[in-house]
Amino acid sequence: MADTLAVLAGRIATLERLVRDLSRTSRLANSSIENGAITVYDDGGDLRGSIGLQPDGTLAVAAVNGPPPPVPGAPTITSVLGGVAVAWDGSFAGGAPAPADFAYVEVHSSTDPEFPDGGSLFSAFYSAQGGTMTVPAAVPVWVRLVSVSTSGVVSDPSPVAGPAGPTPVVAQAVLNGIISELALADDAVTRAKIAAAAVGKTELADGSITTPKLVVGELNGDRLAVGTMAAEVLIAASITAAQIKALSLTGDLMAVNTLTADKFVAGTITAASGVISSIDASKIVVGTFDASKATIKNLDASALNAGTINVDRLSVGLQGQVGQKFYDFGDQASKWSESGSGSMTTVAVADAQSGSSVMRCVGYIAAGYRPDVKIPFDPGVTYRVSARVRQTVANSTPGTNQKLYAGVAGLAADGVTWVNITGANSSSSQFFVAANAHDLTTGGWVTYTGYIKGTSAAPVGGVKPNANAPGQLHANVRYITPIVFVNYTGGSGTAEIDMFAIEVVEMGALTASNIVAGAIDGQVITGATVQTAKSGARLALSGNRFFATDATGKVLAEIVPDDGNGRSAYFTYDSRFGVDYYGALTAGDVRFGISGQTSLQEEAGVLYSFLGGGLYELLLSSGSDLGNSAAEINLYSETGPVTADSEIVLSADKITAPGRLTAGNMAFGSVNITPSAANAPTSFTVSGLHVAGSTFRAFVTANTTVPGTSVTGVGATSVTATGLTVWLTRSTTVTTTVFWMVVGS
Repeated sequence: MADTLAVLAGRIATLERLVRDLSRTSRLANSSIENGAITVYDDGGDLRGSIGLQPDGTLAVAAVNGPPPPVPGAPTITSVLGGVAVAWDGSFAGGAPAPADFAYVEVHSSTDPEFPDGGSLFSAFYSAQGGTMTVPAAVPVWVRLVSVSTSGVVSDPSPVAGPAGPTPVVAQAVLNGIISELALADDAVTRAKIAAAAVGKTELADGSITTPKLVVGELNGDRLAVGTMAAEVLIAASITAAQIKALSLTGDLMAVNTLTADKFVAGTITAASGVISSIDASKIVVGTFDASKATIKNLDASALNAGTINVDRLSVGLQGQVGQKFYDFGDQASKWSESGSGSMTTVAVADAQSGSSVMRCVGYIAAGYRPDVKIPFDPGVTYRVSARVRQTVANSTPGTNQKLYAGVAGLAADGVTWVNITGANSSSSQFFVAANAHDLTTGGWVTYTGYIKGTSAAPVGGVKPNANAPGQLHANVRYITPIVFVNYTGGSGTAEIDMFAIEVVEMGALTASNIVAGAIDGQVITGATVQTAKSGARLALSGNRFFATDATGKVLAEIVPDDGNGRSAYFTYDSRFGVDYYGALTAGDVRFGISGQTSLQEEAGVLYSFLGGGLYELLLSSGSDLGNSAAEINLYSETGPVTADSEIVLSADKITAPGRLTAGNMAFGSVNITPSAANAPTSFTVSGLHVAGSTFRAFVTANTTVPGTSVTGVGATSVTATGLTVWLTRSTTVTTTVFWMVVGS
């Protein structure tokens, strides 16, 4: 019995220490961030960041007071038209890696290699992989780079590169032809005097024909051989809209790159001055057509040849946006190609989820893809692939031949050769990360989503719906294009595609050190897992849980909004004596239990509740299995070895002490006994008791001032759980009160 009590006392001591330690922990279950933020300090007490509402009213994870970033490697610069091309290879001085709090690298230029005024800030590289940009310059300049962290801390400048200036436009010597402009009277040469195509560019000296020698309207497109009028033949600003007959100047009359902005008088070409029926991007030198040289008022899509404006004709910023996002909202069916027996058409539907039309796929669609879409694949970022699909007509044999595949197809560096999951040149076995052999059933819209990132020599196929575990492409993939298989294989049903999207969802891991201001839309982050580390012991916020794990991934503590009983709670977990224990802190109570318990009555706890009428109670419960009596609660003072501590052992169905102490193993009361005769023992039987225990003892005493004289004795016999007999002996027959108590053990 002593050993059992010692073990129980030891466990109570452990529980008491746990309660004491738990009372000192943070009560996050009762906390929230109300119009504020959680601040993060380093071990020196310096503020390093904050999570929540920022001073400017936005909700963000903001980093401050970070260390200086490394110095970027020296740029390289080369001369180009209108300025210098600045390239940075993404390296840092001393071979340092890109810092975790990398924000961007600024590009500064100056006409002085010492940069006395700090130079002129032009733009920045926003990727640690580097890049190339053009810095406008009219004279030779020097260039240097400066790193900036997400805390706004700047590095020392890189080594200076330069000088380099813009590529000069050198006019070639003008040879006097047989007929110079001085030998001709104005308007002397008309179309009637020149046989069609008799005078080509080889017959004319460079610069020998100027606008005074031409009759207005006489030189039309049909008088020019294709490619014969190049930019070097024209005097800058000599041809204005008034000299061009409507519809006479078309793309087939201009040599590639011959029409540059410096050949136009600013503002001379407007929609009213001439009708532009065909503009081919190949006819315009990249970067030479600017707004100051032409006023474009009514230029719509019909004035552009389909497919003539490519990504390389856009600004660097627009190129980045096009490369990171592809959306098809069901209105581009004519641009999809497929090799099955079905058809893909754009139709208007009233319940389209995006726009007003969908792409209807009737029958078997095999390897449906967009030949015009070749997205350069960056293995360092994560792409989200999404398709919203519904089946409107089931196959002739329901449940068969109506599978859906949706994802991306890989292309090699030539942009033409297929690269599938095995590296083979085939449109089959591609990277179906959004839907892979999914059975379509008639019904509403369903959105299928998958993620890709990185490459592998032997990638694993299948759907990849988790952004934290994206699929990989084959190492030979350089471009990606959307691809679907519908009603696979050989099905006769009808499916509709409302949306197909490929978009970059992040650049690297999402951590507090590399969230760029403005990257969080609004004040809510939804559907993400935020953790302090990718592996090992870490804190994580995912779904409706905030939890801590050890290096093996075992959860040590967590905060949940619902503990299964409608209450938010903070849980901690531990394993001792071969048993998994837990502790829970909720509003109003602290509970303890063992993993696998199914009832609140099985838990131990310290509970606080309001009884009404200004009354409150604090309950201490040891818990017990249903149907069993209450377990023991041992209270002891930790004054020495457990066996020597002062101890209170509570082991009963109920112990109550509302101002007085009662116990189930105790009964007491009083009886009035009138002796039958002087000095004759007289008894009184007490019945109806319910004393807990197996062994019973009685204690009796007379209420008298003459014990031992008039009252010569009291006693008790027949002591049981249900009653006893009380005896009194007195020298007289005076009625005497006798108090009695029965104790069970």
